[in-house]
Amino acid sequence: MADYRHIMALLVQGHSYRQVQGRAGCSHRTIAKASRVLADQKLTTREQIDALTDEDLDRLFDDGRKAVSGEFVPVNVEAVVKARIGRKKPPLKVLWARYLDTAHTDSARFYGYERFCQIIAEHVKVNDLTSPLSHEPGHTMQVDWAGTKMQLTDPITQETTKVSLFVASLPYSGMIFAYGSLDEKLPAWCQLHRKAFEYFEGVSQLVIPDNASTASNQISRYEKARDVNQSYEAFLEYYQTAAVPTGAYKPQEKGNVEAGVKVSTNWIIHYLQGRRFAGLDELNEAVAEQVEMINDRTPFRGENRSRRDWFQDAERHELIGLPAEPWQQVYWRKAKVSRDWHVQVDTVKYSVPHQLAGQILDVRIVGEQVTVLAGGLVVASHRRGAQRHSYVTDPEHAPHGYEDISLLWTRAYFIRQATKVGPYTVQALARLLDRKKIEAQGYRSCMNILALGKGNNRALLEQACHDLCVQDERNPVSYTALKHRITALRAAYAGRPGVSAPASPQSGAGPVTAGARDTSSAHLGGISQFSLEALRSTAATEETKEEDHA
Repeated sequence: MADYRHIMALLVQGHSYRQVQGRAGCSHRTIAKASRVLADQKLTTREQIDALTDEDLDRLFDDGRKAVSGEFVPVNVEAVVKARIGRKKPPLKVLWARYLDTAHTDSARFYGYERFCQIIAEHVKVNDLTSPLSHEPGHTMQVDWAGTKMQLTDPITQETTKVSLFVASLPYSGMIFAYGSLDEKLPAWCQLHRKAFEYFEGVSQLVIPDNASTASNQISRYEKARDVNQSYEAFLEYYQTAAVPTGAYKPQEKGNVEAGVKVSTNWIIHYLQGRRFAGLDELNEAVAEQVEMINDRTPFRGENRSRRDWFQDAERHELIGLPAEPWQQVYWRKAKVSRDWHVQVDTVKYSVPHQLAGQILDVRIVGEQVTVLAGGLVVASHRRGAQRHSYVTDPEHAPHGYEDISLLWTRAYFIRQATKVGPYTVQALARLLDRKKIEAQGYRSCMNILALGKGNNRALLEQACHDLCVQDERNPVSYTALKHRITALRAAYAGRPGVSAPASPQSGAGPVTAGARDTSSAHLGGISQFSLEALRSTAATEETKEEDHA
């Protein structure tokens, strides 16, 4: 039998006969019959059609081929409602199938599935068992991770890497946003929120995540209540919004994004399952195409409108505007100020006022900006250094005239220490300091170079400085160059032979090769071996051997 309710709904929405025939799969004659009923009953809206019961449809489209009985098998509404309470509840389709197995008389008929659902809904509404959620435009954004993972495949090794799909949804319009991430940690969580805000071109008044540790912390081990993470809260405050995590095991509190996750799983993850992605950017380009398809697809919610149409018409202008500068992740470090009035952060040295030498300061990194704080006050601000082991120095931080040198390194200090090693070490450090635009930038290298000569290594350091200053005058002096030179000198000394082995008579006139010292017949003697009597007896023995040989 044709679905006359669906056919009339399509006609009311303004579809042509050809379009209705393609969507409903019915004949032209059936559509004409539904059109006559609409005209006779003066039905002009979808609400009027939805209000028709199955009995009304049977009466309006009676073709005389079946006897209509006024008796229906009653529905045990209380049993159905009780079965629908709890976490593990069967769907209405299953409960309707159980209803069809109810004992009945031969003349009684069963309600259809749509009428069965209407009866249950009317009972729930009359008894105030639940109330439908009504969403306001721009009020909330629900966020979650999809349970099914995507993956990247290395084109060379064929190794796979799992990718998590972040999904954000606006409940009023149904607009969704999805993006892939290599992890589900807090930095990625905040960055994907920022991308969602930028995609929607605005910020909702509230954000509803789940109660995962990424978004919230448990206040007490004895309570289920959770508090928003401090970093996550600071991020949301920057965008003038707030988070309200759902309760434990209550996904219905963010049901819209659960539906969005289901749609994303079907039309993004499963749809792209056959494609291979070598990089995250390539994967997210494909995800973005599917997101546009989902948001532009019609019909949506029974109307010839898309999610984007709902969004542009009623929700776009209700969102909070984006800030002038996008949010960036904030990192905090602790760093001690060296005697060269610089702090080191990730191999790069940043200057601070020289009066702070020796103190431990807080360093805040926001994007490309590095800020140094002492006691909560900003004492220095620099742009993040791009080159490793480089200096970022503000000349205003340098000491004026070196009035107070009790905590500072100076050129005279390092030259004085170098004289204890040798003249070529003095020459090497002088060349190093002369090459610096700001002399203090070479103090740390001088300290490291002098450390190479500690213990019994002064001679090696002096020889290395001699080789670098005299033999390689064009090469710059640096800690790395001297360290490599000392390593080479140690290898040369370790490989130097002791006593050359004499050439054997059978060896011919070939070159004498260096060999290890022969100690097979060596033995130790006491102090008596070096007495005058022992030396005289040894000399007499040698003279006797010479006379015998003659």
